[in-house]
Amino acid sequence: MKRFEQSVRQYLERTVPRLMLVLDPVPVVIEDAEEQDLLDIPYSPKDPKMRSHKLRLTRKVYIDRSDFRPVDSKDYFRLAPGKTVGFLQMPYPVKAVSFTTDDVTGAVKEITAVFDKDRKKPKTYIQWVPEGSPTAEVRIHTGLFKLEHPESMDNILPNSETIWPNAMIEDGFHEVRRRAPWPEEEGEKTGDCGPENVRFQAMRVAYFALDSDSTDDSIVLNRIVSLKEDSGKSI
Repeated sequence: MKRFEQSVRQYLERTVPRLMLVLDPVPVVIEDAEEQDLLDIPYSPKDPKMRSHKLRLTRKVYIDRSDFRPVDSKDYFRLAPGKTVGFLQMPYPVKAVSFTTDDVTGAVKEITAVFDKDRKKPKTYIQWVPEGSPTAEVRIHTGLFKLEHPESMDNILPNSETIWPNAMIEDGFHEVRRRAPWPEEEGEKTGDCGPENVRFQAMRVAYFALDSDSTDDSIVLNRIVSLKEDSGKSI
């Protein structure tokens, strides 16, 4: 299984486009961002034939909740109050200034930030999506069994499926869906394929395919394989 997944990973790495996907969105308000800015984002840094797409730079963007900590530490390299990180493809690094929390749960509700224009190259880059990006249900499946040769139903992992119901994906997904399959295989025609042929790499997350539960108004994604081998992974 490990060899099979690695073969799939190597194939997808060079043949499918890349998009930004946020599984558990939390808003970041970049106070000095210009709403009218359009960023030119390549679908692949290695294959210019895949072309590029435009991405809006809005004042409010969304990052993954796991990419922010209210309290910083030396071993943490993502966003925290007073700390600067890179947002993929943005013109400047972003510095967190403050944040608010939910009065009931204590969860981070919104982060305020500014461009750190004096910082030349940040150590870490994280993905983000603009305000108004499409929402998606994302399904991530891991090994079903704890052992390679399970002898009973007791060896089933109880949490082998994780569903992120409110994920957000950038607008470029619509073009990826329209232009599928990636790559256009011999004998297949663009637009004449099943949803599983809508494949892409969600940067820093995993490789995904469109699920048949999707409709014109809703996006459902299944993980194909992780970006790299998960050590200690179950079967």
